[in-house]
Amino acid sequence: MRLIHYIAFINFVRMELDLTKSSLWISVAIGAIIVAAASAGFQQYSAEKGSDLNVKGIVRDAILGGIFVAMAWTLVPESMTSITEKVTTSVTATVAKAPEIDVQVGPATF
Repeated sequence: MRLIHYIAFINFVRMELDLTKSSLWISVAIGAIIVAAASAGFQQYSAEKGSDLNVKGIVRDAILGGIFVAMAWTLVPESMTSITEKVTTSVTATVAKAPEIDVQVGPATF
């Protein structure tokens, strides 16, 4: 059994996942945030009124979300690269199109 685990670990290391890619870490963080938000939303929806959120469970789910995205990077790195680039491009375009907001300071003028 230990030999199987050792071989699986060696094959994982041989995949040569580039840990210096910023797109890898961005997608891992986004995956963690999405799964944590889903967990918090489900807790809020299913909880009774007045009960608090289980922060430990949300953090656990965020870690699992990051792990799942990292596993996806090891299985299909080309697809994850293209997905991350598309999401990053669309977010950048959306931020660039956002209108500027004027904030008025002082008394209101009617």
